[in-house]
Amino acid sequence: MAINRKDVIYFVLTDRFHGVENPRPELREKIDKSNPQCYHGGNFDGIVEKIPYLKKLGITALWITPVYRQIDLEHSHGYHGYWALDFNAVNPFLYIDNGRYPEGSKCYLKDLVDRLHASGIKVILDIVVNHTGYRHPGINGSSGNPTPIGPSWFNRMNISLESSVTEGQLSGLPDMDLDSPDVCDYHAQSILSWIRETGIDGIRMDTVRHVERNFWTYFKTQVKGQFPEVTLLGEVLVFDIDALSQYQKFDAIDQLFDFPLQQAMTNVFVYDHAMTDFVSPYNLGTGILERDLSYTNHNQLVTLLDNHDLSARFMTSILDAQMGDYRKATDVMKLSLTFLFAIRGIPQIYYGTELGLEGRSDPDNRRDFPWGKLDKDYEVKEAYPFEKEIYDHTRNMIRIRRTNDALSAGHFVCLYVDYFLLVFLRYIGENIIIAGFHNGWLDMPSDIAVDIGNNPNLPRRIKEKLADAHLVSLLGGPSYSIREGRLSLLLGGKSGVILTPAEE
Repeated sequence: MAINRKDVIYFVLTDRFHGVENPRPELREKIDKSNPQCYHGGNFDGIVEKIPYLKKLGITALWITPVYRQIDLEHSHGYHGYWALDFNAVNPFLYIDNGRYPEGSKCYLKDLVDRLHASGIKVILDIVVNHTGYRHPGINGSSGNPTPIGPSWFNRMNISLESSVTEGQLSGLPDMDLDSPDVCDYHAQSILSWIRETGIDGIRMDTVRHVERNFWTYFKTQVKGQFPEVTLLGEVLVFDIDALSQYQKFDAIDQLFDFPLQQAMTNVFVYDHAMTDFVSPYNLGTGILERDLSYTNHNQLVTLLDNHDLSARFMTSILDAQMGDYRKATDVMKLSLTFLFAIRGIPQIYYGTELGLEGRSDPDNRRDFPWGKLDKDYEVKEAYPFEKEIYDHTRNMIRIRRTNDALSAGHFVCLYVDYFLLVFLRYIGENIIIAGFHNGWLDMPSDIAVDIGNNPNLPRRIKEKLADAHLVSLLGGPSYSIREGRLSLLLGGKSGVILTPAEE
């Protein structure tokens, strides 16, 4: 099934999520949890064991890092999956050999996909076409190469990304020549094989902006032509809307990560920028959400607070800004999560963000999941009150989003905005949500009258339904009433509210 707006995506580095001990001694001896550059033992069997946790959290789609057999360097391993040796074999570190399949068989991944599908969870597989791992034997035609990759398949070495975005070497990795029909065909056939043999629902394509345009023409024909229902989610790590939107317009990428909005959320919630960064007053068109018309479909963007490539975990950024004050950081994190799940797009959670997991740049932002903070029922232990607040709030917001179509598919209308306060309405059919966000540290000194009845961007049907409505808070707390089309809103510091009309 395609990944859609009703989904909540959960992203794990498989090696760092959870693992079942591998019986093979030659693999176990390379696992070193004390070294952030080595394998830590997470695997498919570990994911299966934690399916009840994923279900309790409420996620509907799991994105896992690449599963290829890797090139492991002496002091740094391809635990993350982005240093491929063989694009058609599963890394033996990621599965427990059951004796039924050949080594590296895609059937090991299919078993995982089947178990997740049985639990109602879709699977997004991370795919790499831009580069191989360091020292790939195909570069020099040396021995030990299980693939047809040869010297002619690579762009010239030592080209910088500044010289060429598509032919330059990302982090010094051998860059593949995707203008070559052989290279394009190899990767297209590989991707088709992963789809056919495992049943994945989506592909997260790594480093899209560094891939030659010729490949996307090939992909649209060969892969999308045969499997149009498999979602293509592209990673274009740019923060400029004009640059990002081009990939949706011209390369038929179904979904893109919304890094411009991620940057705006960081600026507003972490560094106390104005709420007008999101929507401008008087409809000047300068707010980031007002620029959604730049996209082919802004509702198909994947929204996020953090991931494995950004400079720090979101919680760490907040703590740095608040001088290590966990009380303040927790309030900011909860407000940010409320916004993430109330705004348009498809929300993505990076594993551990729901527990306020910390970490600076790679590899520190790829720490092991802190299972010790949870009890056997996957509730946060009382010894971790801040983590418990964030976790419970995340679960609650996922539940609210999944039970209100207005938050996943509703039209967006700004009702009020100033430096500290943003109030917007989303609606679809009879489902109406009013969301308010107060980003100031002090409580609002007095209430704000939000004029709904005279908002020129709302249809009469919605105005009439809200003219004298009683609103209940889906996050708990006081209810509100609209009188003659006006809502009086009063919020505490760093707080949000999600309101909906009470059932008649």
